[in-house]
Formats: sequence, C-alpha cells, structure tokens
Amino acid sequence: MTLRVRVETPRGSPAEYALDGAEMIIGRAATAAIVISDSRVSRQHARLIRRDGGWWVEDLGARNRTLLNGAPLQRAERVSAGDRLEVGDAVLVLDDGEDRGRTASAPGATALGDDTLTRAVVGDAARMWTLNEIHRAIAGPLSLSELLDVILARCFDAVHPEEGVIMLRGADGALTSVASRRRDARPGAVVVPRRLVEEVVGKGQPALVLDAAYDERFAGSASMVSSGFRSVVAAPIVDAEGTLGLIALCSRIAVRQFQPPDLDMLVSIASAAALRVRNVALADDLAARRVVERELELAHEVQMAMLPRAMPLCPGLAVAAQLKPARSVGGDLYDVRLDGDRLWFIVADVAGKSIAAALYMAIARALFRAAAGGGATLTGVVTRMNEELARDNERMMFVTALVGCLDLRTSELGLVDAGHNTAMLAADGRAEDLQDVPKGTALGVIENAEYRQATFALPPGATLVLYTDGLTDARAANGEMFGEARLRAAIAAAATGTPAALVSTVFGAIERFAAGAPPEDDLTLLALRYDARR
Repeated sequence: MTLRVRVETPRGSPAEYALDGAEMIIGRAATAAIVISDSRVSRQHARLIRRDGGWWVEDLGARNRTLLNGAPLQRAERVSAGDRLEVGDAVLVLDDGEDRGRTASAPGATALGDDTLTRAVVGDAARMWTLNEIHRAIAGPLSLSELLDVILARCFDAVHPEEGVIMLRGADGALTSVASRRRDARPGAVVVPRRLVEEVVGKGQPALVLDAAYDERFAGSASMVSSGFRSVVAAPIVDAEGTLGLIALCSRIAVRQFQPPDLDMLVSIASAAALRVRNVALADDLAARRVVERELELAHEVQMAMLPRAMPLCPGLAVAAQLKPARSVGGDLYDVRLDGDRLWFIVADVAGKSIAAALYMAIARALFRAAAGGGATLTGVVTRMNEELARDNERMMFVTALVGCLDLRTSELGLVDAGHNTAMLAADGRAEDLQDVPKGTALGVIENAEYRQATFALPPGATLVLYTDGLTDARAANGEMFGEARLRAAIAAAATGTPAALVSTVFGAIERFAAGAPPEDDLTLLALRYDARR
C-alpha cells in the first residue's frame, strides 16, 4: 500500500507527494523533497524514513518543533494513513486513498474510536509538553527577548492561534509589545484590542473569549470589532508587586475557538514568565546601579584630585586641611596656593550634595585659581568669582565661602566672608570667633553684590580655623547635633598642637560623637598657622 502526503498551506493550493525511496526531507531548502516556504521552518526541518516495512517521521532538531497529531515529536514515530504533521504553518496529511475514517493517535495513546476524546488527549499532551518546554527555557541561559519568542512559538505549537503577542510595562509604566507572532508570518505589529488590555491588565485577571460577538464584556468594543478576532485567550503576567504585562492569543472562530484548558495553560505560562521578567528587571536595575556607582567612584576620584596634593612649603608656615564628602561626591571645597609672598586660601560650601553641586564646586575652584594671584586684591577676587557664578544662574545655585590672603612679609591677614560660617582663631587653649569680618552675600546670588575685607595681624602661635557647617550639623544616632560648642571645645583642646594635629583631633571628636551614624553633610576643615619670626 502506497502512502501519499497532502500538503496544505495558507498561501497556496494543496500539493500531493507519493512516499517513495528511503527517505524524504521536509524543509525550507530548495533541495528538500517536500519544500515548505515558511521562515519558521528550518532548511532541513523533519524527515520521513522507510523502516521495518513502514514509514516513520522524526524531527531534525528544528527550533520550531514538528507536531504529529498536535503533539511535538520527541523521537521517531511510526505514521500511517490519517496522521497529520504540522511543520510551520503547513499541515501534511497522510492518506492511502482507501481508509479516511481513521483517527489520529497521540503519542502514548491508543485509538479510542471517539474523535472528540482523541483530540482532547492529543491537546492535553501538547499543552503538557509546551509547559515543560517553557519551564526549561525559563531555567536556561536565554535572554529575555529570546525567551519571549520561545514562549510564543510553543504556544503556537500547542493551541494554534492566528496571532499572539506579549506586552510588558516599560520604565514609564506604559505597555509595549516586546514579542509577537503570526501564523501567516505577515509583517507589521500585532494589535491587542484596547478593551482586552483593560480587562486583563487593569484587573489582573485572565480572560477567555469564546466569541466576542456574544461576550458582554466586549459588547460594543470598537477595538475588538476592528481587530476581526472572535476568540481570544489572555493572561496577565503578574507577581506580588503588580501586573508586569500580558500574553494574548487571538483567532477567528472559523480557525480556532479557544477552550478553558488553553486558558489554564496560558495562566501557568504567564505565572512562570513573571518571575523571569521580574528577575531580569532586577538584574538590569542592578547593572545600571553598578554603572552609576562606578561613575560616582570616578567622580569622587576626580573631585579629590582637585584638592591640593601638598600644602605650600614656607618657613614658619603650617597648613593642614581635610574634606570628607557625605556621599561619593560633594559640594565642599578648600584650596591653598602660594603666589610670591602672598598665600591665598578658600573654604567654600555649595548648596546641596548632588552631582550638580560637585560640578558647581569645580567651577568655583577654577574661578578661584584663575582670579587669585598676580596683583589681584582680595575683594576683587571674590567679586569676580561672584559675577561669573551669578551670570546665567537659572537654577539659583550658590556658594558660601571664606576667602583669605596672608602676606608672608608682614603677617597681615585679609578675610572676605561670603555668607559662610565665621572663622575661628585658636591660641592658648581657647578658640574664639573672628567677629570683625563683615558678612557678605553668598556667591552666585546677586551679580553686582559688594564685598568688604577685614584685615588684621595673625598673631604668632595662633591658628586660623575655617570650616563648613557639616561639622556643626553632624549628628549622633539619637539625632543630637555636634553643634558649635563641641566644635569650639575640640578646637581649643588642640590649639597648642600643630594644624595637622588640630584637624585630626576635630575629625576624631566628630567620629566618636556620631558613633557610626552617616554624615548628613560634607565635612571640611582648614587650619593655618604662621610665625614670620621663623
């Protein structure tokens, strides 16, 4: 008895082939015995083999599996008249021309004689295989896009929709199509009716539409009518944190009417996919966070590199400073530079602790370096810095600063206060505020602001101390602030030591007070002592 194969595709007329020879290759290649022109079909997709007096069929490892009577081929199976093969969108029916009444048999099932029951057994086997394949794919090394494509492909193998789509929420919360598929391989986007999206994603509930024309949920839905689909099955991709998206399969009644087992399968797939989707999102967030952290580390290194690598060396002069950002980058600044017989220095605090504050700090430092020196006056330096910072300052950022200049020939010290913390003078176990320095406007606030200078002699053995408010605002675990009194006491206790010892003592006192509590603001302290007699 000679078997024949009738090949039916959506794109053309049926074709018939007589089974002869030792084997017949089925695939997309032009050299195949049975050519299937479908992009989802492999070049050598499956083959029919003559063995033991009959014909057998086996899948050749195609990505889109070959189906025998609705169930994916796991191994070579013997075929006979009445059996149906599905390769891509093509259906291959085996026929001997005599007995057309046979029923197809599912792998592992016996001929039951009841065609409805047989189809149910075949369908259950296909769905179980689909779930197993998808769980294996989820546990494998596939990327998310590859996994979603596999999910749709396996759904098409099991329940044969005309169109399918997977939609996921983006970073902005909007749903977008991330994977889609059509049985006829037509190009273009697969559109999900808006009412269906509202029903499934909005309520977080699966939906089975046997016939949209008679389903009260979609009565009068223009988007459902315009889609042309009548039977739809959809499941939300949802986890404990909310709905991540949906999977939807659509068909026309004449082609496929979905049933409750199809919905059960899709709900199981969506549930398994939700974990992978969430894990991928978390992994992406972690990777992005690591990139940001690395960039902040580099920004911290760059910012720290802007600080003086070493203090100026001069007989009788001792300068020490320390800056500790509250975060990776901060808005505090100190700088010291020697220009001939004049020592210029600044301690400043940009409003805020963001990257923008760090950039503004870098600008302020560059302006100080450019202005201080030569024949510049102290008020001229501060005025120029303010004009440049205030120009086009739409974000209204500002800098408080203490800027000073010490004449090393006369020990004359000039200070300009631009809205900053009052400087202190430490000597003989005491620390007192320099009250005679006029307060000016913070830099960057008013373009034409005026600044006044205070001038006095720096006594031998006395230490000038400049700091930012991060020191006084440091908090203990119970929320108590370090405050000016504790700062003054710490400075006074180290007044007779070197400036470096004073800086170390003050920072040590703050660390003991905070007892591990993270700083809320940047900490900066500069100590300067000069004795012209040396």
